[in-house]
Amino acid sequence: MDAFKGFTKNGKPFFPVGAQTHNSSSYTEKDFRHAALCTKNLNCNMIEAPVYWHKIEPQEDKFDFSSIDYMIKICREMDLKLVVLWFATWKNGDMSYCPPFVKADVKRFPRALAADGTLLHNLSTHVDANKKADAKAFVKLMEHIKEIDEKEQTMIAIQIENEPGYLRSDRDYCPEAEKDLKSNIPDKLAGYIESRGCGFPNEQWKKYGKKMSGAWEEVFGIHGIEFCGAYYLAQYIDYIAECGKKAYDIPMYVNVWLGGGDYGIPGLGYPGGGALVKVLDIWKFNTPHIDFIAPDIYSQHYRSYRDLCDGYARDDNPLFVPESASVGPNAAFMFYAIGACNAIGYATFGVESSFDADGVIKPNNIAMRESNQFLLSVQNLLCKYRGTGKIHAVVQEDGVGQANYEFERYYGCVKFIFPGRHGQGTGYKGRNATPAETPLPFRGLIFEISPTEFYLVGNFHLKLMYKSSPARNMSTQLFPMIAFESVQEGYFDDDGEYVVTGERNGDEVMFGDYWAAPHSGVTRVRLIDNGI
Repeated sequence: MDAFKGFTKNGKPFFPVGAQTHNSSSYTEKDFRHAALCTKNLNCNMIEAPVYWHKIEPQEDKFDFSSIDYMIKICREMDLKLVVLWFATWKNGDMSYCPPFVKADVKRFPRALAADGTLLHNLSTHVDANKKADAKAFVKLMEHIKEIDEKEQTMIAIQIENEPGYLRSDRDYCPEAEKDLKSNIPDKLAGYIESRGCGFPNEQWKKYGKKMSGAWEEVFGIHGIEFCGAYYLAQYIDYIAECGKKAYDIPMYVNVWLGGGDYGIPGLGYPGGGALVKVLDIWKFNTPHIDFIAPDIYSQHYRSYRDLCDGYARDDNPLFVPESASVGPNAAFMFYAIGACNAIGYATFGVESSFDADGVIKPNNIAMRESNQFLLSVQNLLCKYRGTGKIHAVVQEDGVGQANYEFERYYGCVKFIFPGRHGQGTGYKGRNATPAETPLPFRGLIFEISPTEFYLVGNFHLKLMYKSSPARNMSTQLFPMIAFESVQEGYFDDDGEYVVTGERNGDEVMFGDYWAAPHSGVTRVRLIDNGI
């Protein structure tokens, strides 16, 4: 299957700027409507919300689609796109959203077992009856959604399960799982791992002799145990996706609970078998019907955040972040995912918690609301220039004074000197604005449309110098001026045309300073190529 290219809306490329509801917000129409209103007020164009297996199929073969009906209705009313989260076999490594008839019948729907034989609160992925039961309900859901939404396409994707894997045990120890672990690895798996040429499975395969066949531990060593669990977990979910796509072929993905805590041990620090970077190749090999695998990124440390984005942004796996924090540095970090890793969409979690009881946004969420608005204002540019190398991220990092850029004809520099939006050189509009209680970070995007044309959005100052004339740069370092045609403020209309609302000159462009600010919309900078 070719790599997923991105979402569409009414046949045109679409970049989802999303918010995810809390887990129980889809149980009633009132709660979902409140979550959808919060999503709009957070400047989002997409809402992620769960649909629950135990509500869709409360009794075996008896289905109730009332929840998805009102979810789609409300999204249409509020002009929101919808991503459904299928809470079924798994929700955070647990089976709590399975219907009662599945939970009660452990003989018909066998549980995974811990090493001591204890029943885990997970269905076993090594037993076909479990995945067939999940898939049957999923197909019924997809058939219903196709019937009511194929024309309008309010729902643009569906997440299968939520952070799947095993907790309280590193893996499943049931007899079927033990048999699968001792069996030969699947045909073509070793060849695929070899062809990757890099990655953790490839390292282990080389370490243990580059065997093309054999049991999991023989081929991959001790890590073969986790690889085996990942393989069968991926197979289980891909089966559900395959069945669902036959009913209604829309984008389907899996999200990931990332490891790290509690020594990074599967079952303790994260759900065992989940699609962490170290087993991502195993998952990609075995999920041809999954469009992409998406990490839930809550890291508060920029280096860790970058590493996670880099790990999932691959030629065969576009980066989509379905969950992230709506407070803290994520309001700035997200621009790395979008500008440097070509993310196809981005969402934060717990949208209702961004507002107080009176519907007023909380101070800690203001930066995220602004960041979302920045993205909405350049939808057309994000879709047009994704993957071209012409989108550059601006991210304020703790302890770093500036970020440097090399464009085709200019060097650029963004200095992180004046914390917040109300620094020097933002014009009287910025200086007259009411200061934020908490200084807001420098962040945003630079679009290099041509060698001499740039669009800026966010909260930062970009200084430019010539690449072709170092001597002139040195002589004008204290008063650098780049010849420009125009520096304008504006926005893009529904047809993608730039509409000018203001123009800058004099003090507002002095010292080679081109700035973006929340009050200025999208800044367009057109420079003059005078051959210097």
